[in-house]
Order: sequence, then structure tokens, then C-alpha cells
Amino acid sequence: MRAPERRAQLLEVARRVFGTSGFHAVSMETVAKEAGVTKPILYDHFPSKKELYLALIDADLAVLHEEVRKALVAPIGNRERIRASFQAYFDFVDEHAEGFRLLMQETVGAEDEFRLRVAQVRDQILSEVADLIVRESSGRLDRERAEIVALALIGMVETVAQREPGGHSAKRLEAVDVLVRLAWRGITELTP
Repeated sequence: MRAPERRAQLLEVARRVFGTSGFHAVSMETVAKEAGVTKPILYDHFPSKKELYLALIDADLAVLHEEVRKALVAPIGNRERIRASFQAYFDFVDEHAEGFRLLMQETVGAEDEFRLRVAQVRDQILSEVADLIVRESSGRLDRERAEIVALALIGMVETVAQREPGGHSAKRLEAVDVLVRLAWRGITELTP
């Protein structure tokens, strides 16, 4: 197996193992064994368990951020951008459940470096959502209030998306629709 494919395979195995047991309960030996490789091969790709975990968090954060960012800049109306960004969260939870679970654990985890990595990307997403809100409010909301609304929207979507994951089921699609209606009404009616 070539290096990029091996690295991707090791990350996928690590995601599953860490997602099940958490960072502190997993050893590099466990990851190597689950991946069907020797520890030296694992260490060739990741010099430490911390580096492996950071690479895993970074990969999952990149996917989540890219999907939300694409939704927010799509050449469609703002209401549809909101719908697409909410759907991106739901899709990430459904398609990357272990990765999402790790990211949510690290928002309150004990490891500062892990928590900071997650916080940086969440802050970027928050800023991008706030930009959309400021544009949609046509100046009725200042940046500070727009960030409060963006934070509330992100929290709302993350919470609902974690409830009963299940792909594009009718129930999940209805949940996105309800959240969009709630958010859109709030954004368009909110005044200082």
C-alpha cells in the first residue's frame, strides 16, 4: 500500500477505535493491531498517539468546515444557504458519526491542544455564519449580535443533528426544515 493510502487507512481505523474508547483508553498498539500493521509502520506515519489524534481531528474538522463553507457561499439565496449549511451538519453527523463524536467530546475535553483545534474551526464557522446574518439583516444587526445569533444557530443544529442520526430519512429532512423555518424567521425579524 502506498503511503497516502496507508495513512488514510490508519486514520479510518483510529477514528473507529478512538470513537469507541476515547483518546486516553487507546494505545498505539491497539490502533496498529486493529489496522493490521506493525507498530513501526504506524509510527512511520504518526510519531506519537497525540500526533495521530491531532491528524484525525484536523481531517474531520476540514471536512466539516469545507462542507459548511461551500453551503454558505453557494450561489443561491440566503435562506437556501442556511438550509444547505444545516444539512451539511446533519450529513456530517450521519456520514462521519465517530468523527463528529470525537469533535464534540473535544469541545469539553481535558486536552487544551485538542480543544483549541476544535474551537478554531468552530470560530471560523461562526464567523462565516455571522457574515451571512449581517448581510441578510441589511445592517439591522451589528456584528456582535450577529455572532450571538450564529452561535445559537450552530448550537441548535449540532444538538438536533446528534439526535437520532439516520441519513436522509423523512424525519431528518423534516428536522432540517423546521430548523430552517425557525432560523429564517428569527434572522429576518430580529431587530436591535
